Amino acid sequence: MTVKNEGQRAGEFIVSEGNGAISREKGTLASGQNVVDGQAVKLSGGKLVAATGSHHTDGSSDEAIAGLVIGSHNVTADTPVAYVARMAEVKASAIKLSTATGGGKTAADAAVKGALGAQFVVAR
Repeated sequence: MTVKNEGQRAGEFIVSEGNGAISREKGTLASGQNVVDGQAVKLSGGKLVAATGSHHTDGSSDEAIAGLVIGSHNVTADTPVAYVARMAEVKASAIKLSTATGGGKTAADAAVKGALGAQFVVAR
């Protein structure tokens, strides 16, 4: 028998969310972004860009996290996307951050989890 492995589905990082579409927002992913499912994004010039999770030694952050993008996207032009913005539980281990090389890394720091928590997106 042939064994097939299924990849991650879009939104698989979501444990639970509010009824209807209350947890999600629509946004425009800026041209040139390469994001993966569950990646933290922030608003820059009215468009979504990958968040780096950069913060100061005291744990504070200059980034205002907008939410977690649903689905993986490698865009060459501004593209509409959905993202989890509020009232949801997510897998903490599935939250991704942008690195200097443009790839995603797992394990969001306390500042990112705190920013999400302020929007009632709870990392479990």
